[in-house]
Amino acid sequence: MKLQQLEALVAVVDSGSIRAAARMLNLSQAAISKSMRTLEQEAAVPLLVRLSRGVELTPAGHRLLARARLVTRQLELARDDLRQANDGDAGTLRIGIAPFITMISLGQAFRWFRQRYRNVEVHFIEGLMTRVLPRLRDGTLDMAAVAADVGELQGDEFVRQRLLLAPQCVLVREGHPVLAEPTARALADLEWVFTQPIAGGLQPRLDAMFALAGVAPPTRVVLTETLAGLAVLRGSDAAAVAPNLVLGLPETHGIVAVPNSPLRPGDLEVLLLTRPDVPMTPAAAYFAHCLATVVSQSKSPAALPELRARSSA
Repeated sequence: MKLQQLEALVAVVDSGSIRAAARMLNLSQAAISKSMRTLEQEAAVPLLVRLSRGVELTPAGHRLLARARLVTRQLELARDDLRQANDGDAGTLRIGIAPFITMISLGQAFRWFRQRYRNVEVHFIEGLMTRVLPRLRDGTLDMAAVAADVGELQGDEFVRQRLLLAPQCVLVREGHPVLAEPTARALADLEWVFTQPIAGGLQPRLDAMFALAGVAPPTRVVLTETLAGLAVLRGSDAAAVAPNLVLGLPETHGIVAVPNSPLRPGDLEVLLLTRPDVPMTPAAAYFAHCLATVVSQSKSPAALPELRARSSA
């Protein structure tokens, strides 16, 4: 297999057709078609199914695509590493980031990063662990900043750096009727906003939160993305669990913590994850430094002299 063939495979899948892949790579359609035929011959299995509306991967194609993405991305990183190590300001950086971290830290971290690297192309992929971890595994992300229940992420698959331990609270809208008498039963009877199901132990710590309070988990649940969930929370009588640090942010305007709540959510670990077998480029390492510093100081709005000094160096 040749690198050009793997690049062609990734381009065909990402663009949806051979014609679009040819435009993406600035090659002829004939050249892309030849690369794909040769790749299938060398693999000895079909990789693509040609359809009138484009192409689809076979099971073997899906397996090879994961490897192809990793190989092509590592070559890009090798080029970026050499240029940036020689004081170059170019390349790409792909980061997965949890919505909670986006709200409390991303803007400031990115601003400081841009003071040193003005031309590095940055892609942010927002999502929870279930979305970003597969992309970190296949090499399409260079790092991921995630929020997880304490101890949820086990093993040595990733290098883990704890950035923050974040207490959580129960949230409702301002003026919610339950604020007058927030018993465990009254809270459990509300509609709840979650970003993934809690039934069947998929969120065991949330299951435990209700069990410890002596009530069954809620039966009325809204599954949603984070920002949509905040809108639902603000405009209805639903409840949710979130880190204390989101209170007072523009995104949580009109939302308050339930005081003296009988439901006790566990803490979240804010973790920075990287692959142990892939060294970070200088730009990636510097962004990790910016983000780690901002997150670790997120309880205090005070200036961060050390980071500012480095940024202006």
